[in-house]
Amino acid sequence: MTHEGNQQDWIKRLCAGEEEAYRFFFDEYYQILGSFALRYVKEQEIAEDIVNDVIFELYSSKRLFPDLVSLKSFLFTSIKNRSLNYLRGRRAQERYLRDPESTHEAEFFLDSIIEEEIYFLMQKAITELPDKIREIYKLSLSGESNESIATQLHLTIDSVKAYKKRGKQILKEKLQDLFIWLSVST
Repeated sequence: MTHEGNQQDWIKRLCAGEEEAYRFFFDEYYQILGSFALRYVKEQEIAEDIVNDVIFELYSSKRLFPDLVSLKSFLFTSIKNRSLNYLRGRRAQERYLRDPESTHEAEFFLDSIIEEEIYFLMQKAITELPDKIREIYKLSLSGESNESIATQLHLTIDSVKAYKKRGKQILKEKLQDLFIWLSVST
């Protein structure tokens, strides 16, 4: 869904309530939305309930969104509001707002969105790597050493290093706009 036309088509189908579009939406965004909700409520089950409620509302309302940015804005704002309502209902919001990490709720909200979007883009870029490089990156990200990866994949350590170097080049090319944006925004 990287092409603008495909994205617009997908959003129209989603707004029309097409099951296939919802399946794609669920596969692509459920994890990022759940992680975002979890930042507020700190309980996995509650975060999943909130995300499911927001997705159900999206499905039921069949709202129209002109683009992906508007859709994401609705989703993140809805999850934020439902999360805060949950915290209010449990009388935990006072404690939450006094937490030094979240004294500036607007900054916390935007930082959380940015962090989740970066994670999402990185994960997506890794899944688009060539098979062997992707496999090495996944093992490396799970904490495996070069030696362990080489043993598991029946490669030399130098081969693992070469694959990692090539993967780094590919990721750098794919994510160059993200890196430029991050260097300007910090």
